[in-house]
Amino acid sequence: MLDRTKDLEYKDILMPHFLEAQKYNLDNGVEVYAMDGGGQDLCRIEFVFEAGTKLQNKPLQAAMCNAMLLEGTLNKTAAEIHEKIDFYGAYTHLDISPDRAVVSLYTLNKYFDIVLPIFVDAIHNASFPEEDFSLLIEQLKQSFSINSEKVEFKARNTFFKHLFSEHAYGVSEVLTDFDAINREDLITFHKEHYKVAVFKVYIAGELPGNTQELFNKLLGSWKVKDSNPIGSFTTITTPEKIHIEKKEALQSSIRIGRVCFNSEHGDYHELKYLSIVLGGYFGSRLMSNIREDKGLTYGIGAMCVQQEESGFFSISTEVKGESTGLALTEIYKELKRLREDLIHEEELGLVKNYIMGQILTSADGPFAQASLLKNMHIHGIGLEFYDTYQAMLNNLDSVSLRNLAVKYLKEEDLCEVVVGNISF
Repeated sequence: MLDRTKDLEYKDILMPHFLEAQKYNLDNGVEVYAMDGGGQDLCRIEFVFEAGTKLQNKPLQAAMCNAMLLEGTLNKTAAEIHEKIDFYGAYTHLDISPDRAVVSLYTLNKYFDIVLPIFVDAIHNASFPEEDFSLLIEQLKQSFSINSEKVEFKARNTFFKHLFSEHAYGVSEVLTDFDAINREDLITFHKEHYKVAVFKVYIAGELPGNTQELFNKLLGSWKVKDSNPIGSFTTITTPEKIHIEKKEALQSSIRIGRVCFNSEHGDYHELKYLSIVLGGYFGSRLMSNIREDKGLTYGIGAMCVQQEESGFFSISTEVKGESTGLALTEIYKELKRLREDLIHEEELGLVKNYIMGQILTSADGPFAQASLLKNMHIHGIGLEFYDTYQAMLNNLDSVSLRNLAVKYLKEEDLCEVVVGNISF
């Protein structure tokens, strides 16, 4: 029984225990990372291809290629592929970012030998049927037309286009792109980035005993090429206020931020910590001020995001049109507080504990840990990063954080995008 007359014992949050990933290479040199555990007879396989949108020659090419990977081969229709996978209780997931394309399979171990060959064949021999392509392009075009009327959609695209005006990270589609793309563009991209590929494999869960043997049989002869060269991007942001009026809009969408850097830069993790203090959790300064105190929005957030070749800092929210000016005033007020005032020890500790709690959540089980490892590898590091991360958190101090805010979060260095009510 709980003795309520005594205070609960407080313990510091410590780094979770990470499973050790077994690494091996297939006959063609493809790296496989296996995390064994979980206690259930199922596993997840992820193929991570260097086939992100930054490698495409025209808008929509990479995303549509990824979306149609499982929509048929010369020998199997999409219906046949999905019926087989569904019949054996398996599940697939497709995802793409500017840097990588990911194709995932969840399967019961007892059907591993049956489902994996179907999955691999569908990816490697995708044929992009014309009828399915035409249907998908019409769906995407209609969805784009609807989204284009939303202030949040317009603000996000305008923001990234301004920040990364000379980089693929800033590219966004326009309506005419849906008429310019064709099936042959997808076949070309598939041939260059999937048929002859740069990819890694991550498998997690209770691993079948013949995993390595079957991978080598199905993937060991896959044609591979050298990894794509990693570029870099300037950290200079042109400070500009971009206001786009939509008279019929009830809300205004606000985006404020700048280009920064990824985790290879020495200031990245402290800047990310500052972004959490500012707007990275429900009790953050922006949420406390603009949602809880002023009641101007349902939600507001700040984040510092790393990409393979760059990174960015961003504040985003949607507010009622007539509240746009006040919201902007309060956002800049909170940024000024970070530049001028020291963060109190209590808040420092609170945010440190929040971050540690997030790490514990993100490392809960072999699937989650394999995802962490995958994301780490994109940025050239591994899970050993966490050996020093807690020490870095413990050594944070208010003075260095304030100096960092002065260095990177001055109002005159930030880009401001507002779509909606610009009468403030």
